[in-house]
Amino acid sequence: AGRYDVSMKSVPLATAVLATLLPLAVPVPLTAARAKARPIVMDGLFSDWQGLRPAKSDPAGDGAADAVDLGRLWLASDAEALYLRIQLGRETLLQNPPALAIGNQLRLYLDLDNKAGTGLPTEGLGVDLEIRFGGRQVISYDDSGEATSRAPGSSGLTMLPTHSSDEFEIRVPLPAVATSSGSETSLVRKLRLLFREEVTAGDRLPQQGSLKVKTAKKAVPDPEVIELERDDGESLRVLTMNVEDSSIATRQSIYRRYLEALRPDVINFQELLAWDAETTRDFVESVLPLPGGRRWEAVAAADCVTVSSYPILDSAPIDGNLVAHLDLPDLETSRDLVVFNVHLPCCDNDSGRDGEIDRLMATWRDLLAGSGPFPIGPEDAMVFVGDLNLVGFRRQFEAIRDGVFIGSGQGADFSPAREAGSLEVAFGRHTHRRTAHTWRRLGSVFVPGKLDFFFFTDDVATLRKSFVVDTETMKRKYRRRYGLRTKDSLNASDHLAGVADLEIDP
Repeated sequence: AGRYDVSMKSVPLATAVLATLLPLAVPVPLTAARAKARPIVMDGLFSDWQGLRPAKSDPAGDGAADAVDLGRLWLASDAEALYLRIQLGRETLLQNPPALAIGNQLRLYLDLDNKAGTGLPTEGLGVDLEIRFGGRQVISYDDSGEATSRAPGSSGLTMLPTHSSDEFEIRVPLPAVATSSGSETSLVRKLRLLFREEVTAGDRLPQQGSLKVKTAKKAVPDPEVIELERDDGESLRVLTMNVEDSSIATRQSIYRRYLEALRPDVINFQELLAWDAETTRDFVESVLPLPGGRRWEAVAAADCVTVSSYPILDSAPIDGNLVAHLDLPDLETSRDLVVFNVHLPCCDNDSGRDGEIDRLMATWRDLLAGSGPFPIGPEDAMVFVGDLNLVGFRRQFEAIRDGVFIGSGQGADFSPAREAGSLEVAFGRHTHRRTAHTWRRLGSVFVPGKLDFFFFTDDVATLRKSFVVDTETMKRKYRRRYGLRTKDSLNASDHLAGVADLEIDP
């Protein structure tokens, strides 16, 4: 309903006649579209797609039952990649096979040289690149059709959101191609594509043939660099990072460089079991000593450790997670800060995540009501931060943001930001790239994903800055400026550091 096609182009009459005279020939592409130059931020949000018309639309209800029902497709491009925004007609986990919850057998076929005679012959295409979403495969084909399978995590492919959704944005890196003079250009200018779900009567887009795409000649400007310094000297900086298998204990020099470059006020580590709270505090203090005889403080629960430059008034464990109440005497406000440092169950353990989220949000509600594990102020700022492993159902993201319980037995839903309603979400993009993923592992069957989040009560706090740090993609002069090294992020953890600067409203 409400789907429309604004990019249909008529096929020349001779082509249409030829297709009818050759009934055994493969379908002829019927439509063409342009992938306009647009600076798309890969964050699983779609505001930057506003103003672009759909390149193609597919009618609702024309696919197999309980399968993907392809809808509208938008296209954009820059000097490195093709960007696609695709509607799937139902809640889907794009990287789940059919055997797992709301999985799929959707495939994207790309004829990158626009030559039917090279690559894998498929419905009139010479497929050079095939992406099997639920199959977790990226396959390249040479001119003779010989296949080479690549790990999605090393292919440059990105698709967000990582949790389930009914639409996704996808970034497909484009190879350099030779011009007629033999020189190389950084972008494929003409290609053809086809979405198809490999089930009986599975949906496809376009309905016949393939979609001919022209990428943009116009350049997209480089993203604005996000500098690591605070924009506001009065803001409070919160850092979070999963330190993969306690890597901080064996790679201390990397984390020293991180701390010196970022200079946080509150640090939330996850997956840190090798050090207790005291050891972690001593390490932070050795890197960032506080003035005036003040000392860092730290608390721990399971593998979560919170280190604070402000006094920790109270703390409590919740399953394998941690909530702490921080006194903010140096800020010109009567409000304090409540920090939920969270590491939720991984992978396809949706039931485990559901249960922990419900219990965490019940604690949040009780704290607001004055019946939590310790007393807080009625207008204290609150944050929910950490490695949330939101790789399953989107209901988990919505439960945290909106205070809506997933299961029964926790009582009534509530407004986690008090009269403001839902929580706000921080963590913007990478400092030097238009992407917001916080996890990546080379060689993985999974593409980079957004697993780490920062929710906060925007009724009493204002976000001044947020970003994700990946030293590999930082410009060299910025690494030098901040004392960082190219491989610091890769060698530290499979997760990236996330930073949010909050101004607590007076």
